[in-house]
Amino acid sequence: MAEDVDQESKTEDPTPRRREEARRQGQVPFSAELVGSLVLVAGVLGLRYLGPDLWATMITVFRADLPRVGREEFGTAEAAELLGRTALRMIGAMLPFFGLLLAVGVGASVAQVGFQLNTEKLEPNLDKLNPVGGLGRLFSLGSVVRGLLTVAKVLALAGVAYYVLNGRGGLIASIGMGRIGEAAPVAWALVMRLALYLAGAVALVAVFDYAYQRYKFEQSLMMTKEELKQELKQEEGDPHVKARVRQIARERTKRKMLSEVPKATVVVTNPTHYAVALRYDSNRDSAPVVVAKGKGAFALRIAKRARESGVPVLERPPLARALHSVREGQQIPSALFRAVAEVLAFVMKMRGGTL
Repeated sequence: MAEDVDQESKTEDPTPRRREEARRQGQVPFSAELVGSLVLVAGVLGLRYLGPDLWATMITVFRADLPRVGREEFGTAEAAELLGRTALRMIGAMLPFFGLLLAVGVGASVAQVGFQLNTEKLEPNLDKLNPVGGLGRLFSLGSVVRGLLTVAKVLALAGVAYYVLNGRGGLIASIGMGRIGEAAPVAWALVMRLALYLAGAVALVAVFDYAYQRYKFEQSLMMTKEELKQELKQEEGDPHVKARVRQIARERTKRKMLSEVPKATVVVTNPTHYAVALRYDSNRDSAPVVVAKGKGAFALRIAKRARESGVPVLERPPLARALHSVREGQQIPSALFRAVAEVLAFVMKMRGGTL
């Protein structure tokens, strides 16, 4: 009852950090029913398509080796040699089939949980030996769902068997009365049809089990408002998180400034330590505006972008240092009007009287 009340208080969606912690602890949605059903389907399909070759190999081996058994010179050494060779040939013939089962089983497991080794799952947990906890798990919602899935599986198998075998009583009787050479292919086809339908029914039930496991996993990750508040507080106080946020903000600002450089009227440089891009449009600006600025490597990037865009780049070290103190997007202070006016006049002269 307390668990239900606790679950009702978990109304907040899990954060990425909570999901990562759960995965690190080995808590992932996993359906053993789905793995088993896929292996079963693979086994039936493998027998259907590889079975004839496997049967032919067995017949060839027995026809070649069994006649030797009745000979007088057939002793213990010959028997051991025959058994060893026969076993190797049979194993070689069955390897593709068992390899298919192994690949499907491993693939179905990895597709659900990924590649991870969690040692916490291997540590002994004394809580699992608690009889009170065992009774709680016995009468939990998960046990009810597993019971319903088991009932659904039994009903599905019974329904499929009835569907496949209904009306085929005469065929089954003829198999028992016919010669083995004629009856074997008919029996094999009927068995394969029944097995394929049964495997499909099991797989269908397993899909519902996987959906329930995912639902149960998502519910287990839900957080209370207090848990969410504490986690956000921890993340905000994490110096690594803060540093990462600042780095992302700086990169975003730099990208924005570089996109403004082609719109600039002129770029003033130090030449290698500072670079400041100025825009002056008499129709919209009452004074020149700093649209981008940088120092060091970023100053070189601004100058390079300006040259690529056809924006004049002028070396004015004292002016570049003074302009670098102005924030991007702001007009230059009146104290720099005269120096900047001289730069703009020079640019106007370069362009034939226009900015």
